[in-house]
Amino acid sequence: MGNGRLESLLHFNRRPYCDRECMKAAFRAKPKKRDSSWMTAHYHARNLKPPGPCERCGKPNGSDVHHKNGDWQDNSPENLERLCRSCHNREHRPRAACSICGKPVKGYGYCDKHYQRFKKWGDPLMVKQNQHTPVERMTE
Repeated sequence: MGNGRLESLLHFNRRPYCDRECMKAAFRAKPKKRDSSWMTAHYHARNLKPPGPCERCGKPNGSDVHHKNGDWQDNSPENLERLCRSCHNREHRPRAACSICGKPVKGYGYCDKHYQRFKKWGDPLMVKQNQHTPVERMTE
């Protein structure tokens, strides 16, 4: 035992595992249930995919495992992909696009041009041709 005292033979023989490493190996060898929780399935996926670099960008130490087909319960080796955190975030949270023109978003769901128009005139489609013309709504 950890405190220097000997363990009785009765208690020693009742132990199912000799130490923590032996217990961990036995738990990993158990068949995986299909109805397990999300966290358990991802734990097993991380253990099934060997550690290594990100398979998309090549960064060393890819920490996340991504399920290619989107089914988090499918832990077959061909469905698992080792990714770094930034590539995994890009996969699940794609960058938003402007609701008017499709360019990358700055604020309120608009690109920089439409966001500035919204801040100035309250409407992202308002435009002024020059200083001598009135502000009018433009259809794009």
